[in-house]
Amino acid sequence: MPRHRTLVDISHRIMKRFQQLDLQVAEEFVIFAVHLLARDQRRGLLKYDLNKPTACAIESFQYEEKFQTELQVLIKDILQYPETCNKVQLDQLFAKMQVFVVACYNLGSPKNHVLLKLTAQALNSVIGRSDLQNYVLKKKYHRLEYLQRLASTVAGIVIYNNDGPDGDRENVRSVVDDLEMAQKNTEAAFSASMERAVKMRSICQAALDDLVKIDHKDETLTYRVPLEHLDRLNQLSLTYFMQHRCLTTLSEHYHSTVYLIEVEQKRYNCVVAKINDTLSMRTAIDSELVFPHFVYISQVWGNLNNFLNHIVELNKLREQVEALVVDDLMNLVKTTIAELQALHKRIKKPKVCTFEERMDAVKDLQTDGNFCNLKTADIKEFCCLAMTVTNGLLMPAQITRKLCSNVDITFGFRDARYARFAELRFEPFIDAFRKVVFNSANLALLFKLDDALIAQELQGLIVEPPKKKDFKCQTEMVVTNDLSPSNWINVTWNAWDYHRETIHLANIRKKQTSDMQTKISYGQRNAQNQTYNTRQHL
Repeated sequence: MPRHRTLVDISHRIMKRFQQLDLQVAEEFVIFAVHLLARDQRRGLLKYDLNKPTACAIESFQYEEKFQTELQVLIKDILQYPETCNKVQLDQLFAKMQVFVVACYNLGSPKNHVLLKLTAQALNSVIGRSDLQNYVLKKKYHRLEYLQRLASTVAGIVIYNNDGPDGDRENVRSVVDDLEMAQKNTEAAFSASMERAVKMRSICQAALDDLVKIDHKDETLTYRVPLEHLDRLNQLSLTYFMQHRCLTTLSEHYHSTVYLIEVEQKRYNCVVAKINDTLSMRTAIDSELVFPHFVYISQVWGNLNNFLNHIVELNKLREQVEALVVDDLMNLVKTTIAELQALHKRIKKPKVCTFEERMDAVKDLQTDGNFCNLKTADIKEFCCLAMTVTNGLLMPAQITRKLCSNVDITFGFRDARYARFAELRFEPFIDAFRKVVFNSANLALLFKLDDALIAQELQGLIVEPPKKKDFKCQTEMVVTNDLSPSNWINVTWNAWDYHRETIHLANIRKKQTSDMQTKISYGQRNAQNQTYNTRQHL
């Protein structure tokens, strides 16, 4: 109980700190994280009642919701005009339509009077004063549909008019130019961040490699600084690796967006060329022929604007990831390496351990982690043998091997000689490696095993359905392959057993009712045609 109260107090202090920073985090997630860290120091990742914690609820970006709310207010204001509108009301309606077009398609600032004037010219070329009067005479649901179609047409005209060299770049926004600049800045920012993370991770791993000597011939591990002290540097290496992984994920999403941008830009250029061809013969232009192209160009413009917003959000996430790994951490890495190297020089007598001794050191560790869950782990980048004999120190791998024929897992090793040892001593190696991984929350997160472990802890008790139904006249099916633990000895994995069971099930399904099954089982079918010898005939 005192230990439980301590964990609760720690959770409350963390929640208060989040509230001071104005961050919304689920309290159950904080409790889960505190228990996870405490358990990692105590006895590894074991099944434990965590009161069904939920994932951290990250607050979504609110500006889009705010924009839609304000847009709905403007739409409601446009639709509220009565059928008997006077000239002043029609002028107000016309002005509000201009603002709606500019805001809906992000053409620029709705307060820019030059942009509103250009929008008014385009709007006036599509709908006149008489058409505007007819617009307010429509039903409200018809007016909303017409307003949306009108806005897309007018926006397309404004976009097209400002696409050429004579366009007003100062007042009308050009999403194509914005995307070009955003892509250059984003690529440079991602490259710089990822290079910094790789550099710092390499420095940490190189220092660990100098402080720990692994001899594959003698199967010994030699070190002066205790492995517990080296874990400080290992944590820093892991931090930069996780930062690089997050940046890599964001970069992959960014490059997917870049591909979509290229496709949309081709569509944009295609529709502009189509409008140019259509307008080359101005004397024979029908609105029904050219207006659909303006609608299409406004839709493409909207897609490009969404992609630009996506790049902006990716940059915001990148900045958040960079903020988590502060610049002072680089100085901490250098300071830690200097301290460990100085301690390495002071300790005169090195400690030499065999691989067997190091693997026996984790023999008593208990974990519910299943080795089969490692098939989802990304363990190719680190030497698995080095992790096993050093209790989790991360060193880079140069080659990969598949040691299990029945499980599709790729292991990383420093060279072929390390892999050879793991192949020859596979059973003790894999048992020790499993305990090293599953008894460290950091390694579990690094290898993306957290979802599998949390799902394993949160799964409820599986209740098997009864094999017998308490129902009158029910004939039970005989299961020829009962795979319960008590019947494992008599089970044969034979295709003919399954074939006979299939025929048995088919025969059962031929019977119309359970009553019919009972009659056949006891030989009572066609009972009216059967004869029985009386007692005097015996």
